[in-house]
Amino acid sequence: MQKIGLKLKERREELGFTLRQMSDKTRVPIGKLEAIEDGDLKRLENDLSYIRFYVRYYCNALHIDFEEVREYLDASLDEYSNTTKMMKLSEVNEISDRIQERALNLNRSNRKKWDISLITFVVSVVILIITLILVFIFLILPNLSQAKDPVLVNPQMPEPIEPLPITPEESTVVEDQVLAISQVDALNYEITGYDENEELSLIVNFASNAYVRITVNGDSAVNLPSKLYNVGTTLDFKFTASDATTLEIYIGWMNGNTMFLNDLSVPLNSEIAARNGSVTLKFKCIGESA
Repeated sequence: MQKIGLKLKERREELGFTLRQMSDKTRVPIGKLEAIEDGDLKRLENDLSYIRFYVRYYCNALHIDFEEVREYLDASLDEYSNTTKMMKLSEVNEISDRIQERALNLNRSNRKKWDISLITFVVSVVILIITLILVFIFLILPNLSQAKDPVLVNPQMPEPIEPLPITPEESTVVEDQVLAISQVDALNYEITGYDENEELSLIVNFASNAYVRITVNGDSAVNLPSKLYNVGTTLDFKFTASDATTLEIYIGWMNGNTMFLNDLSVPLNSEIAARNGSVTLKFKCIGESA
C-alpha cells in the first residue's frame, strides 16, 4: 500500500496539486487522501469497503490507470484484513485462556467444597459458550452486517372510494393527464402530463457503488444530501413538479444502474447505461402552458 501511496503522491506533486485541491476534485476528505498517500490502512480501517473507490477516484483525477495499481491494492487489503482477523482471534484466545485460568484457580480454592469433576465440566461449557459468542461477534457478525440486503417495505394502498353518481345535466368530460417522460438526447429528458405542484419520485437502483448529487433549479436538494450509495441500495428522491422545474442528478459511476420516474422506466441511452464513469442527467418539467 505504501508503494501505491508514494506513486499517487509523486504524481500529485508532479502535476502541482495540493491535497486540498485533490479533495475538492475527488470529493474524498483530506484525511483519507493523506492516509492513502502514507499507505496507512490502520487510519482507514473503518472505510475498508470504500478504499478501492477512493483510490480509483484519486487515480482518475491524476490520470493514472487504476488497473496498474489494482493488483497491489487488492493484495494490501487482503493482507491487512487477514492480519486484523488473526489479531482479533488472538484476543479471543487470550480472553479464553484468562477465563480458563481463573476458573482453574477457583476450582483449586474450592476443591474441598465442590466436586472437582462437576466444576471442571461447568467451566468447560462456559468457556466454550463464551468462545463461540466472541467468535460470532468479532468474525461472523461483521460479515453478516456487510452482506445484509436492504429491506424494501411496500406501501399500503388506500381503500378505493366509490364515485358519487352524476346526473346527465351535471356530467362533464374531463381529459385525464397521463404522466410521461421523453428523451430529448442522451443526457436530457422532458417530463409532461403531471398536475401542477404534484409530488413525483425519481428512483435509482444501484448496481455499482456510486456518489450522487442532486440539484433542483440549480440549488442542492435540501431533503437529499450528497453521499455515496452502495451496491443493491435504492435512492428515492421526491420533488414537486411545476412548469419549468429543472432537476439535475450527478451519478459518479453509472454502469448497470436503472432509473424510474414514479412507476415509469427512464429510457437510458445504451452508451450512458454502460458507462464506467460519471454522468449528469437533466430532467425538465414541461407544463400545459408550455
